[in-house]
Order: sequence, then C-alpha cells, then structure tokens
Amino acid sequence: MRFVTSPLFEKNLRKFDAKFQRRVWDKLALLRQDRNHPSLRYKTVQALKHLNPPVKEISINMRGRVTFQEFEDHIYWRNIGGHEILPRKSSA
Repeated sequence: MRFVTSPLFEKNLRKFDAKFQRRVWDKLALLRQDRNHPSLRYKTVQALKHLNPPVKEISINMRGRVTFQEFEDHIYWRNIGGHEILPRKSSA
C-alpha cells in the first residue's frame, strides 16, 4: 500500500527535529506491517468517524500523533502534531 501525504502533513512534519522525523517514518512502516502493534495505539478519531473512510490516528510518542485515512489503494496522511490536531468533540 502506498502513502500519500497532504501539504499540511508535510508542513507540520518539517517542524520536528530529524530524530522525531525518523521515528515517524519508522512508525508508518510499522503500521504497514502490523496495525495492531501496541506501540501504535491505532484508533478511530471519534469526532471524524462519520467521514468516508473514517479518520484514524496512531501515536508516535507522547508528544506526537498522526491522523490519516485508509483508502483501498493508499493511506492518506492528513496531519501530524500533538493533541491540537484532533477536533474537539461537540457537547450536544
């Protein structure tokens, strides 16, 4: 499965140091091999589960996460950053 990155993902990835960037690519490769690996903490972003396909997230470490969508032929990397990249749940 191929990876496609959004301009926002690329822009925000550049904000991190080289060591963190290497960790990101290692985690993305791990996702490709075993999405259920415990270190990924793979899950659906509840506020965006209505999208088709739903938005998922994995954890890079305590300070970073990646949001993405899994299409039939590719994974679209939406954003990278801390908790601020996740939408707030509406209180209705």
